[in-house]
Amino acid sequence: MRYNRLPVVRLLRLYWVLLLLVGEIGLYYGRISSCKWPSLKSYDEAGVSPVHVALIADPQIVDQYSYDQTGLLLRITEFFTDIYIRKAYSVLQTIRRPQTIIFLGDMFDGGREWEDEQWLEEFERYKSIFQNRFPNTVPVYNMAGNHDIGIGNTVVKHALDRYHKYIGPTNQVLTIGGHQVVLLDSLTLESDTPAVSAASRQLVDRLGNETTTEMPRLLFTHVPLWRPNETYCGPLRQSPDKFLLNRRGYQFRDQLFQNTTSYLLNAIQPVAVFSGDDHDTCTVSHPLNSGKSAVEYTIGALGWASGVPIASYGLLTLYPSSNDGRPAAHVVKNCFLPYQLGIYKVYATSFVVSLLIVMACCYKKSRTWHPPAESEYARLQLSPSVSPSPSSPLSPDAEEDTLSQLPMPASMPGRWRLNRTGFAVRVGLAMKSVAVVGLPTYVACLVYFYII
Repeated sequence: MRYNRLPVVRLLRLYWVLLLLVGEIGLYYGRISSCKWPSLKSYDEAGVSPVHVALIADPQIVDQYSYDQTGLLLRITEFFTDIYIRKAYSVLQTIRRPQTIIFLGDMFDGGREWEDEQWLEEFERYKSIFQNRFPNTVPVYNMAGNHDIGIGNTVVKHALDRYHKYIGPTNQVLTIGGHQVVLLDSLTLESDTPAVSAASRQLVDRLGNETTTEMPRLLFTHVPLWRPNETYCGPLRQSPDKFLLNRRGYQFRDQLFQNTTSYLLNAIQPVAVFSGDDHDTCTVSHPLNSGKSAVEYTIGALGWASGVPIASYGLLTLYPSSNDGRPAAHVVKNCFLPYQLGIYKVYATSFVVSLLIVMACCYKKSRTWHPPAESEYARLQLSPSVSPSPSSPLSPDAEEDTLSQLPMPASMPGRWRLNRTGFAVRVGLAMKSVAVVGLPTYVACLVYFYII
């Protein structure tokens, strides 16, 4: 039988092709297309040209330090987490066309732990995931994270030097869209070792000594600033705790120290602060000694295996000051990516439903009709085992008792019987006919993001 010609198989083939196209490609384009650049209508109407900046936090590509995995299981985990990030980053560049991209740290998971040979291998893997589609026109700036170099007194000096050599400076001051953008290495800032913290402290002091600035400042730090306990993070936070915790452990802390936070805010006087590290979104306001305040936007992690259900990223629109007296302004938006675990749950449910449908169809074709059989009464009556023999004749009473125990003469009804072997073969062949279309579709969806 040609199972690929069965109507139910054809329908399941079509269903799986559409499901995979939506789940592997369509959802990414749909989600990223639906989250547009934030804007200020009055500036747009006045013809002020903004600069669009994409904010990426904590990609933290999975490695052997992530989940204590090794061998094949680690390779499978790396593959599925990498392809998710690759899709998101590729589609983000294609759809939103940012003019600048800023990574807020934690490029790797175990970067600070690796020897140079392994680090270079992982760095090549990282670059293959985050390919700049417009390298000649879109600058990309990277910040170091605690998973890259450590933090405070536990900064790994060799990892810091290696970061400077292969990636770039950990402290930068940029001019983007009429704003002074300060990419501060707050990880080394809290180190008691002068050789480690000197560059960061000198930058903060220099900015603090600049009494006047023509442009508003935006402060970028990998680790969020300190805030009072249980300060509400806003409605977009996914974690059960609707506030940022303040824990400390091996090579991490949830917030900078309180004195460090005051030092940064009072010296730099930012109009806004951007941070990562927490993997979840959080928006809080910090008072400045000038009487003003600075809103801090913590950007969620880009990966789907980062401890929060839905990965996210940030969009930042910067307006320079205009000729008609409008001051420079900024506006921020948090955007969310497809729920990858939800997609896998849909796939699993669809597989079970497909299997049940195929089994129901094959069950009907795997039964055979057995016509009515000879009466059990007649069969036993003629059987030698109940017929009297010359050697052991039955008395009339014993013969009557034996026959009385037999069922009444009746024809055995016919019935359907399942050919179990044939049933299993039919189900297997039908599911194979679906898989020979579904699997190539899935592979094609993955290949799509390697060639675009």
